[in-house]
Amino acid sequence: MAEIYLDGVTARIGKHARLQDIHLRIGNGQHWAVVGANGSGKSALGRLLCGEMEVLRGTLHLAGKSVCVAFETVDEILGIERYKDDTDFLDRIDQGTPVRDFILEGRPEAARRLEELVGQLGLDGLLDRGIRYLSTGEMRKVLICRALLQEPELLVLDEPFDGLDSASREVLRGLITALTQRGLCIVLLLNRFSEILPCLTHVAYIRDCRLFACGTREQMLASGALRRLHAFHYSLPDQLPRGDKKQDSDSWPGRGPLIEMKQVMVRYDGRYVLNGLDWTVLPGQHWQISGPNGSGKSTLLSLISGDNPQAYANDIRLFGRQRGTGESIWDIKRQIGLVSTAFQESYRVGVTVELAVVSGFFDSIGVYGRYSRTQRDIALQWLEILQMADKRHVPLRALSYGEQRLVLLARAMVKMPVLLILDEPCQGLDEVNREMVLKLVDHLGAGGHTQLLYVTHHPEDRIPCIRHRMEMVAAVGGGFTARLSEAPAGPVPGKA
Repeated sequence: MAEIYLDGVTARIGKHARLQDIHLRIGNGQHWAVVGANGSGKSALGRLLCGEMEVLRGTLHLAGKSVCVAFETVDEILGIERYKDDTDFLDRIDQGTPVRDFILEGRPEAARRLEELVGQLGLDGLLDRGIRYLSTGEMRKVLICRALLQEPELLVLDEPFDGLDSASREVLRGLITALTQRGLCIVLLLNRFSEILPCLTHVAYIRDCRLFACGTREQMLASGALRRLHAFHYSLPDQLPRGDKKQDSDSWPGRGPLIEMKQVMVRYDGRYVLNGLDWTVLPGQHWQISGPNGSGKSTLLSLISGDNPQAYANDIRLFGRQRGTGESIWDIKRQIGLVSTAFQESYRVGVTVELAVVSGFFDSIGVYGRYSRTQRDIALQWLEILQMADKRHVPLRALSYGEQRLVLLARAMVKMPVLLILDEPCQGLDEVNREMVLKLVDHLGAGGHTQLLYVTHHPEDRIPCIRHRMEMVAAVGGGFTARLSEAPAGPVPGKA
């Protein structure tokens, strides 16, 4: 591959933001990590390297063929799939585009190479499934597989390890290392210094849409000043904002279990996802849920949040009431705050950051009626806690993926819900914001008003107040069930 270079390049990101005066050279045999905070311009730089940005000035020479795999790609693809969903016109569920067709993109000659990658990426059993039914981690691997079939000279991966379980992360690390050894130029866009692989030769640090520092991997990782810049100490306020008093009066009184599930089973196309799952959540308990990609963690949470119709075919009680006994979905959502990748992908209305947070009071996507001054003030207090108040009038969709995540976290917490469901809440967040969110959620859970259901693939992202564990394990007859345990509370590893 010929040298890639950017000399004094300024490129437009959006209406107001720009990458400024970028100087970067990627030589033959070099592989780079680009590290930076949320909103720093990492994703924009990745798109620039792939020729997807409007260049305002400067000179550049790019690879002949390049591919970027990013969160935004998943968002667009699933949006198209939702638009094409014909379930309402059929006598069955429309499975959508099969994984095999999505990866091959009408190129049957690539089928042999696909079979090689299936084994390497652990995609066995997925090729005939519709892509809209993949987990976050499964979708990430499918996108990387599709990118590799295009045989690019440069492959840019935006947060490739987020959403993957530990086994899948190891597989992907091995694959990326093998690709560098074969001569494919790799650029990883990362929030975590810990994900800078040994096979990467150089590191660039981006800040405020400018390249702040560049150097060899050894030089950059040895820079204590750079690490301190990227990971400052975050202090919580003495008191968190209280929810709206009117909504507090409607909250669940807290008598009896919040959740009771008995022998829960969920199947799609005859294939078990959950099989024989028993689980009870008592008042005051916080739970961490773990398991491999595709083990049904998100399905389990959707049974609780009211978004899965198979809840009515199972023995499930929420907040003391049997599902399917006349309660409305709004009765359920009133008690729940939710953050997940699927929800973030579905939040596509054109609202400002402030309105996105206010919508949490109404459990809606967007705001369609009047809201009170008190609700607005509470929303602004949460934005200030999450260091996002200066973006209150910015359109939500104009923010980076990580910044959107922070806004939707504020939305989930704004009404101080009885139950807060956090499905990979730190996905897409840099080290600073991740530490802030983990401390904030622990503070919220320790306060006693809100109970936590927390899904993570990263053992280092523990929340000290969570003592109860659910591990998704293989069930007899197919699918997954729950292994429950209780662990002593303790500090987050690596934190003071």
